Amino acid sequence: MNMSVRSSYNQALTEIQRQILQMGNLVSQALDDALAALETGNEELAAQVIFGDPIIDNLQITIEDKTVELIALQQPIAKDLRILSTALKMTTDLERIGDHAKKIAKLVPRLEPEPLPLAVSSITQVGKQDIDMIQKVLKAYVNLDAQLALEVIQADSKVDDICDSCKRVLLEYMLADKNNISQGNDLNKIIHRLERVGDHCTNLAEWVIYLTTGRRIQQMEEEK
Repeated sequence: MNMSVRSSYNQALTEIQRQILQMGNLVSQALDDALAALETGNEELAAQVIFGDPIIDNLQITIEDKTVELIALQQPIAKDLRILSTALKMTTDLERIGDHAKKIAKLVPRLEPEPLPLAVSSITQVGKQDIDMIQKVLKAYVNLDAQLALEVIQADSKVDDICDSCKRVLLEYMLADKNNISQGNDLNKIIHRLERVGDHCTNLAEWVIYLTTGRRIQQMEEEK
């Protein structure tokens, strides 16, 4: 690869990484806005999250097209191939997080003006934990920080614990009065989506570890 081609290739790699970060920040903001809409009952803000989702989807397509083109035309090896293959995987998880934010926003108009306070409080707590995980995994990606990525994976257990606690509260709420079942089910759907966001953050962190070390987390655990 001559110097001119190499320079163009490096610029393309850098642009893909920049767009990964852009996509990550967009989904983080979408989730934050969806949770704010839930807390306040702000249907206009919820609508903004829904209408903004195609921007995330289009960015995923752009990144994937550029990545596939580089793999096909430049036949990268070693670290460069890891950068590109990781980009393909990460865009999928980021798009799914954006999709969960959109679906949480879609539930906002269906909720009562004053939904179960304890459930909403727990949902907010889970959401903040998810957003923190997204921001940390993006930082780990930029800095090639495998240790920070590992901390994101470990944080997922806290998300699961809060979700389990909230599900129990909602079950009691619905058993106490059948009129609570509809709203309880909607809140349960939100909890489930936030739980899945935590799972996607774990996936992202695992890909950052692979990018940084060249090894999959399963291999590292087996070697312990």
